[in-house]
Amino acid sequence: MIRRRHAKHGVHSASVSIHVRDLVQMFNSLDPSPFWDRDLDRAAAEFIEGEFSEKRSAGVWHLYVHTHGGAASAADLQAAIENYYGRLASSARRALREHLWVGQLALLAGVVIFLLCMAARGIIRGTLGGLPQVLDQGLIILAWLALWRPAEVLGYEWVPLYRKRRLFQRLAGIRVFVRGDISTSAESAPAPVS
Repeated sequence: MIRRRHAKHGVHSASVSIHVRDLVQMFNSLDPSPFWDRDLDRAAAEFIEGEFSEKRSAGVWHLYVHTHGGAASAADLQAAIENYYGRLASSARRALREHLWVGQLALLAGVVIFLLCMAARGIIRGTLGGLPQVLDQGLIILAWLALWRPAEVLGYEWVPLYRKRRLFQRLAGIRVFVRGDISTSAESAPAPVS
């Protein structure tokens, strides 16, 4: 499998090439749907995602599929990739939204626990006239631990989910070019699939 990157008219573009015997290899063999609605083969999808995730800075992405032949058409593959990654982007968007919603609920619970611990600390200190150091430190630690996980969820853990959603959105809009002769030079410009 060959990777290429080139610039066109000031727009940075990235290309990935895949070589298959038959275009049908690009599709999940267990999925009975028509080509335009079929899932991609998991190994092909992982390869595409891995290659293009390294090329995020490129403005335009192109996928070149070199094949000896097959019953599937280039238009079928273009539609299948758009639908497959469109569904994954939609699913990733829902997962990100749910992740942030759960993080906000956890933050609310964390703030309540923090306030309860600080109030308990003040009440116990006021009624007993003092608080054993172990109990005092334990309430402080518990209060801060209640905020630690929500802060992590809302501060850092959403980033990989966002990046995955963005990758799937970009892959749903990728341009696919199919070349029927695997021995033809990859430098010649094939006609895009519309």
